[in-house]
Amino acid sequence: MFMDLTKSHIEILQALVNLYRSKKRPITSMEIAEYLEKSDGTIRNSMPALKALGLIEAKTGPSGGYIPTVKGMEVLEYFTFGERLWEPLKLFLNGRESKVLVVNLELMNITSPIGTKAVLEVAGRGYTDIRVGDRVCIGPTPFTRLIVGGTVTRVDVKRRQILVDVDSLIAIPRLKASEIMSTNLVKANTKETLRDVAELLLSNNIRALPVVDDNGVLVGLVTSNHVARAFIENDVDATVSDYVDRNVVVASKDADILDLMKTMASHRVGRIIIVDDSNRPIGIVTRTDILVKLTRLYESGEFSK
Repeated sequence: MFMDLTKSHIEILQALVNLYRSKKRPITSMEIAEYLEKSDGTIRNSMPALKALGLIEAKTGPSGGYIPTVKGMEVLEYFTFGERLWEPLKLFLNGRESKVLVVNLELMNITSPIGTKAVLEVAGRGYTDIRVGDRVCIGPTPFTRLIVGGTVTRVDVKRRQILVDVDSLIAIPRLKASEIMSTNLVKANTKETLRDVAELLLSNNIRALPVVDDNGVLVGLVTSNHVARAFIENDVDATVSDYVDRNVVVASKDADILDLMKTMASHRVGRIIIVDDSNRPIGIVTRTDILVKLTRLYESGEFSK
């Protein structure tokens, strides 16, 4: 039923419900037209479809007009979210990036215990190859930063729409690195030995240390893997400078959490060193830090940034 409704139908139905709730009487097509700043003819042409779907009733007589049905009001509740994607998003199909672009996303029945559905408007090459049962994923969306995943249950090639049973819905909050990072940094100097590093890692229950020079400027990263390699090579008294990984990923304290997550994924790393303008380490963000922060936001009800 949902995919038989156009955006114009939903817009008219919403206007009818709003007017009916405020006026407490049947609403004429002219009133809806004025409300939406459309022609009366446009509204009249849409009413038969809404009536056929059982979403509205027509009342005749001098005080006649249209009223929404309970079913019509329920349908509007399904359309609890919609986002126009001004920059089309690539659709991931069965785990791979496709040439299909998603230009609009509508989520229905978000709070229902039986599941959420999504209607995707698509464009680009290959959308005709999408089949029922395919796995799809899009996101994050530009404004609400949603990542939506699920299984295709219906494909309307004519309207270029895909109906998806959503089983994964993630919203990425707008947080900066400074709001996530651990600031109690334990650092190693290039002149220290791997034995010293091993003691620091063990006593602080961590797996990596930023390495700095005598001026406190970041040189790289030393990890428990480096210590293990030094132990195997019977070289634990070697200096950190002999083992330090100088190809370290860094970011500023103003970096967005979404950018941090993308960087971790693209570089296949589990931590990012946060540095100041002088390239001195001031914090570190790990995958665990991100997970803990998101969990605390959910638990505290502050997931509204």
